Amino acid sequence: MSEPLIKIDQVIAGYVPGVPILNGCDLVLQPGELVGIIGPNGAGKSTMLKALFGLIKVSEGTVTYKGDDITKLQA
Repeated sequence: MSEPLIKIDQVIAGYVPGVPILNGCDLVLQPGELVGIIGPNGAGKSTMLKALFGLIKVSEGTVTYKGDDITKLQA
């Protein structure tokens, strides 16, 4: 199997310090793969994408793109 295009590993993130919305979130996306993020309102779907894109701070865990750590980068 090839290196993941995007990998979210044990991410903890939220909008207010000390109040995590994501609590150990994981995602692995392989090149050429399509993924749907499904869940009820308030489940953290948008928060996960905002953490991936650097729009909110990740307090723990890592986000990698093609093997490079992009966790602390801004959008």
